[in-house]
Amino acid sequence: MTSNDLSTTIATAQTVERRTAHDLVRSMSGEFSKVLPETVPVETFMRLTLTELQRNEDLQACSAPSLLGALMLSAQLGLEPGGALGHLYLTPRRVKGEQTVVPIIGYKGLVELARRSGKVGTVKAQIVREGDLFDQGFDTARGGEYTTWRPADHEEKRPPIGVLAWASLADGAVQTRYTPMDQVDARRERGAAGQRGPWATDRDAMIRKTGIRALAPDLPASTALALATRADERVTEYRTGGLVDADTGEVLHRDSGDE
Repeated sequence: MTSNDLSTTIATAQTVERRTAHDLVRSMSGEFSKVLPETVPVETFMRLTLTELQRNEDLQACSAPSLLGALMLSAQLGLEPGGALGHLYLTPRRVKGEQTVVPIIGYKGLVELARRSGKVGTVKAQIVREGDLFDQGFDTARGGEYTTWRPADHEEKRPPIGVLAWASLADGAVQTRYTPMDQVDARRERGAAGQRGPWATDRDAMIRKTGIRALAPDLPASTALALATRADERVTEYRTGGLVDADTGEVLHRDSGDE
């Protein structure tokens, strides 16, 4: 499919009825196959995508560029679309008067991307709650930076006050990052999804995801992880040449053939 053909397909798709969303996605099979990792067959990706479209009819009413943008992001990252594995959620939402798809990277999706480079071992995030013993600082007697966290119990019913994320690196080092709840809430509010989607149904997992997202800049460089943190919870449109932030016009990822 040429760039002109792709532009025509997207433009035409914006005026057709909802039932043709399946046809639009099927027509993009070749484009998806170009960016999917070798470990993800395009047949599997298409089956998962069409199943998600069938399960969530609201997706069929969303603008074609945002639907294709979310799916192309999913393919580019090699993450399963839909909420089954908690990798990448396709969240319909009306933004500026238009029904759009907001891609939300899940906790398990970010962990998968962080570990995929082979330079990171364990990656985890846990919610720090009221009543927990938590202390973080710098002490030369302890060898420098330290973090102490001991939960008061394991019932997870007490209000959260923050999220602690950590990762073990290949060289034996451990990176930690604590994000208080006011920063978690601020990150959520900056996103296009708001309180919808997994923020409404899987809030704890999304808080933990936010902790991993805050930790990501401290981890070894990864193209996929960098793209995920930039595109997460932003309306991402697929236009000729790559993925674009619909709000700012920022190019998040360029097709290799256009570079």
